[in-house]
Amino acid sequence: MKQRTAPDLFEPGLFDGTRFYDVFAWYRENEPVSWQHPAGEPEGFWSVTKYRDIVAVHRDTARMSSTKGMRLGSTESAVAAVANKMLIVSDPPDHTRMKRVLIQPFSNEVLARAEEYVDQVVADVVATAVRNPEPDLITHLARIPTDVICAIMGIPQSDWAWIGAKTTEAFESPSEVQRIMANGDIFKYFTDMVSANRRTATNDFISGLTARHDGGTQLTDEELVFNLSGVLAGGNETTRYTLAALTHQLAEHPDQWRRIAGGEVVPADATEEGLRWSVPGMHVMRTTTETVRVGDVEIGPGQRVVTWIGSANRDPEMFDDPDTFDVGRSGNRHLSFGAGRHICLGSRLARLEITAYLRALRTMVSTIGLEGEPRYNGSNFTWGLNELPVVLRA
Repeated sequence: MKQRTAPDLFEPGLFDGTRFYDVFAWYRENEPVSWQHPAGEPEGFWSVTKYRDIVAVHRDTARMSSTKGMRLGSTESAVAAVANKMLIVSDPPDHTRMKRVLIQPFSNEVLARAEEYVDQVVADVVATAVRNPEPDLITHLARIPTDVICAIMGIPQSDWAWIGAKTTEAFESPSEVQRIMANGDIFKYFTDMVSANRRTATNDFISGLTARHDGGTQLTDEELVFNLSGVLAGGNETTRYTLAALTHQLAEHPDQWRRIAGGEVVPADATEEGLRWSVPGMHVMRTTTETVRVGDVEIGPGQRVVTWIGSANRDPEMFDDPDTFDVGRSGNRHLSFGAGRHICLGSRLARLEITAYLRALRTMVSTIGLEGEPRYNGSNFTWGLNELPVVLRA
């Protein structure tokens, strides 16, 4: 029987676990495009939960703008300061111009050269976790994306721990003031890096981005600083959540771990299921520039539209038995990296790290033991585990 009253997407504590998946399922079946106006918020938005509608929104850059912010809770003045200067909050032609430059460090050719280093980082982390089990495995897992992205960006190793913690604070702090201050600290850090590199040209990553590209395209220093922050965040936060979610599921489902360990399933396929399951970017927001139809609903101009990636990745119209974790799932067209022009720049790097992690587990680990209750961060934006009591046994 269908529930008559729509469940509350903003019920306190909903994202402290996984109950929100039942809420998404209700909306997919009953109101796939629904109006939401959370209590205490000055304005509402349209909520989109079906896979096909979400893809349509993401691909429609002509009528769905990113320049008003790409997440709920954004500060209007902060978004305005970076609009069309930072890739994730830009529209064509600025988005096209910046992406042409920023894609360079993440090409297949460049990442092929980085693969050996990624393997070394991952192998060291897994070996350390096996030798020195911590009460929280995320203490170890957080090192993988932080060490890799910081090394690629030429950030001094002495700063890696600080910048990893600062990035987490910028996204996850419950205080809006602290989030703004953390982002300011990161912007200041990269401003100093860019300024120093203008004098010394010793940072190959920054030098590559400041060179002129196709048709003379070049980023301003301001655009460079904003997008270095974006690259750092994209390469750090989300991959950590996927590594944690994947490990958690392998601990809870030893039959799935045996399929990987025994060679029945290749790590690349298991990586895709980990990405589908983890949903580190839970929602993405756009703002309409003119009247547009989403699903069966006509939405006027100037309206916020929020797409729930966590719902899309469990849509039974797209995935067979979507609530089952299946490392051998084929045709896994999840939306964890988005869709359309704004698909994640670091998707190749993330896949490289996660696949390397699974290879290292297969080589060094016999069993993955869950030793307690995992805890989620409770965010409806960058959602995931922030405590994972798991032991990797040699």
